[in-house]
Amino acid sequence: MTDGGGLGVYEVSAASLEAIASGTSGLGDLLQLTSVETSMQRLLWRSIFERISEMPDDRYGELDPPTLAWQLLTEVYERAPEAAEAVTADPFLRAWAIGLLRRLDGAEDEPRSNDGSIATQRSPFWVDIAQLHAVAAAAAIRAGFPATIKVATSAGRVWLPTLGVASSLDTHSWGVAEVRSSPSGGIVQGADRTVVTTRDAERIDPHWQPLLEATNGLQLDSVTPYRDFGYALQSAAELHEDWSEWRSRLKAAVDLLETRLPGDRALVTAMVRTIVPLSPPPLDPLAVASASTPDAFGAVALSLPPNAAHTAASLIHEARHQQLNALLLLTPLVEERDAHGRDDMALHYAPWRSDPRPALGLCHGVFAFAGVAAFWRVQRQWAVDERETLRAHFEYAVLREQVGEGLASLISSGRLTTPGEIFARALSRSVQLWHPEPVPATPTRLARSVCEGRRAMWRLRHLALDAADAGALVQAWRSPGTVPTEIRSVACPRPELVRPDRRGSLSRLYLSRPEAFAEDRLRASGETAAQMDVIAGDGSRARHWYRERISEDPDASESWIGWAGSWQQHERPPAARLLLERPEVVEGVYCRLAGDDESVEPLALAEWLATVVPPLRDATPGHDRRIGA
Repeated sequence: MTDGGGLGVYEVSAASLEAIASGTSGLGDLLQLTSVETSMQRLLWRSIFERISEMPDDRYGELDPPTLAWQLLTEVYERAPEAAEAVTADPFLRAWAIGLLRRLDGAEDEPRSNDGSIATQRSPFWVDIAQLHAVAAAAAIRAGFPATIKVATSAGRVWLPTLGVASSLDTHSWGVAEVRSSPSGGIVQGADRTVVTTRDAERIDPHWQPLLEATNGLQLDSVTPYRDFGYALQSAAELHEDWSEWRSRLKAAVDLLETRLPGDRALVTAMVRTIVPLSPPPLDPLAVASASTPDAFGAVALSLPPNAAHTAASLIHEARHQQLNALLLLTPLVEERDAHGRDDMALHYAPWRSDPRPALGLCHGVFAFAGVAAFWRVQRQWAVDERETLRAHFEYAVLREQVGEGLASLISSGRLTTPGEIFARALSRSVQLWHPEPVPATPTRLARSVCEGRRAMWRLRHLALDAADAGALVQAWRSPGTVPTEIRSVACPRPELVRPDRRGSLSRLYLSRPEAFAEDRLRASGETAAQMDVIAGDGSRARHWYRERISEDPDASESWIGWAGSWQQHERPPAARLLLERPEVVEGVYCRLAGDDESVEPLALAEWLATVVPPLRDATPGHDRRIGA
């Protein structure tokens, strides 16, 4: 951004786009992206101050006018700019600022509590405004600058950005407290209690909940309002119990990146400052839940990863999302509206998701998972034992195929801008270098099974056989004749049918903890047992279960895919190949026949359809993964 008092203009070159896409961006590119985010933060602050400075002082009740809070913040900037910058760059202040601006414009979102749940009532306007006073107070405390300022309380709590939360200050829904800062620290005095702030986690007031320092500039935050990522948040008490594990895991991950992938270490340093701990995923102890949002640059949410490698992979994943969010402030990569001004309603297959995604979401996923795939590509060489090595090979093999599919879909979507095309093709050139690399047989087999199964299930849920083509195939089934030269599938998104896919989690358990997998397999039943049989290499046993299931309930179309996936690729009959490639065709014809009260065995129908349905026009990864508007 240029100097001189006015707003400057950022530009991004084609070389920078290619470097970011390929994961080779240097310090200059990272500094530009963080500068863009800082400028955005300052624009929000400036907009808020301009709006509220025009309002009468009597709107703020017992509080001092916002102009006095702004004056205090300005004084801290002059005397201790680093302290003031640290506070105003708090990731969650942007969420507050955006919400306040929407409220000032009369476009209010639903009120939410500190945990992201919908609140019973909205805070008074002056309480929202008063967060500015808390920002000034936090900056003064960090700087050791003597000052006194009144702040608002919400349910007896005061949030001091980058420092923590003082609680139990009063018993009111909303009230007023006084913050006093000095060279020795800060004190928050409410109607019922005085709380001493400190950054020493070992010696804290029981009513002061600080942000916890983790390692290398990273901090853990389980107390700040506005940290809504759409996941179950870990409480401050839970974090306190896990704090040593978090610190150990994060330090090991940062050290790992420093040694093996210094470029990714620089990326994480630039893009991530705050980690919001999440509760662990309930169904998969080896999985990591993670999230980020463009409204909180610098913050990511994670559940506690099982080891340093998965911690590093998760940090790279979310850092790349933040990097792309910053890049999108500079230049659009995807056209979100068509030539007629309509929103992008084309939905695409994102291999890591069970629901259809818009092009922008697909772009985010491709870029983030490409970074994770690159990590596992390197990690294969550093794993300490055979299990870790096989697991790294598996993760790499899965993501290599999924990123390739996602990229092909993105490039063929028709939604990329000119910068987006430069970006996507540069990323594609990097990914193409991975495919000749060998992966051992077992992780290759498991990765292929995961990818085929997810793709087939997505098509079954979200695509439908064209009605005219269904009619022609039904007619050909009843009296053999000509069939269409091209069988078309159309959009039919059904997100209500999505359910957890356990192929990946069970494969990871098989590779990482084979003893636990064997014990669980002995106790498993139904579909889970069949899936475990396939993973363990006992496809014939799984096929027997799936056939019995289909015989009992021919309409159980997900079992058709389970049966198809139980065959090894080299022995797969044509019916299984069709069910994995285009299950919606079999389902479409089957449903039409069943609707006419014509009894038909699904696998026999699939066997016949495999002889008359032409293959997809293009067998390259990602083709026909888009469903039209």
